[in-house]
Amino acid sequence: MIDRPYVEKARDAGFGKQELLAHDPCRYMVRAIMAGMFLSIVLFVYWNLIQNLADSSFGKVLASAFFGVGLTIIVFTNAELFTSNNMYMTVSSLEGKTRWGKAVTVWVACWIGNLIGAFIVAALLYLAGALHDLPANHALYVGAEHKVHQAAMIIFAKGILANWIVCLAVRVNLKCKEEISKIAVLILIVFIFLYLGFEHSIANMGTFAMSLLGNGTISVSDALYNLLFATLGNVVGGAVFVALPFVYLNRETTGQSQASAAPAVGDHTPSKA
Repeated sequence: MIDRPYVEKARDAGFGKQELLAHDPCRYMVRAIMAGMFLSIVLFVYWNLIQNLADSSFGKVLASAFFGVGLTIIVFTNAELFTSNNMYMTVSSLEGKTRWGKAVTVWVACWIGNLIGAFIVAALLYLAGALHDLPANHALYVGAEHKVHQAAMIIFAKGILANWIVCLAVRVNLKCKEEISKIAVLILIVFIFLYLGFEHSIANMGTFAMSLLGNGTISVSDALYNLLFATLGNVVGGAVFVALPFVYLNRETTGQSQASAAPAVGDHTPSKA
């Protein structure tokens, strides 16, 4: 049961998120909006790296490695990301610290806040002329087009895989003591889902927002189609593939005293959730 303290840390973080949304919804929403903004600006760099390094055999490697900076910023600034909250709220609900209805409320609020953040960054890039400076065949617009023209089951399965990996990064990060190790874990594990091209709903929000405001060819209905199945897949990936086994394998047995959880850091601090 060496990981029991980390289950308790995640449980308390989930409870803190629920309490923050209930008692200070404006502050919670600002944190969710910030997460959407952070991820979207990093995503814009990612697509430009894909475009500019297209002729290099290491282009996708470098771009995918860079994307982990987004999750690192979110964790270190206590921002609220929908996909990591899939894990946190499931752990807290399985542990009886929160109710499932409240968990879903947190997910919905966070998803909306992330979407607002994505559009804020896309709007700023539009006003700066950065989106219209990109040619119609830019990797950003081509990538958005590819994402919306996949079969629903493919998007759903890729959504499961994406958040399985993202939540694994967050779950492993719980055990890290030093900041440099936290950064390394987040960047290296998140690299997996980017390099393999899986579907992360919040990252897709940024891609679609920039495509819609720029020279992309996708429609709003195309974007919503992808986001529906990617979001459902992300919930399954974070809740069923990470949170459920995390709690099950570290259940508190009869007569076992609860270990004191180590102080949480960043996005995992219950009082700052």
